[in-house]
Amino acid sequence: MPFCSNCGAALSLGSRCSSCGQSSSGTSTAVAVADKPTAVPEQRFFDDQNILVTNARLVRGSETFAMSGITSVMSFTEIPSKKGPIILIVIGGIIFLASMQSSWRAAIFGAILLGAGIWWLRSIKNVYHVRLMTASGERDALHSHDGEYISKIVGAVNQAIIHRG
Repeated sequence: MPFCSNCGAALSLGSRCSSCGQSSSGTSTAVAVADKPTAVPEQRFFDDQNILVTNARLVRGSETFAMSGITSVMSFTEIPSKKGPIILIVIGGIIFLASMQSSWRAAIFGAILLGAGIWWLRSIKNVYHVRLMTASGERDALHSHDGEYISKIVGAVNQAIIHRG
């Protein structure tokens, strides 16, 4: 389609420009149309256990985070409270020691409380999070009790951010 050499409006062949009135006289200005940008192939940085990190996205299950929206990433460790099991251990120890000579049933009950408190204390694990920083704020994307696994994901997201440029 020809265009007016004066104002750039679209022309019908053999007519005057409807925008500025200049004669078309067969001359027109060509407008270059840029080709679509070529898509960069998606490069995988991490793919394991329902988590995929590429240069374009972070996918967790059915949730997808666009890498273009992530400004930085970090790991965050949540240390759960151990107050409950410690209180149970202290109470169980006091009952056990106080009743050892007077009542064997109370001593057994104290020992059970003591054992339950120790088991509970040993079963408490730290929770590690992948925290994404975006223009709209911070978001914990995923969590696990495996700190090494979370470190690998954070490293992969950092690599994807660097690759993105």
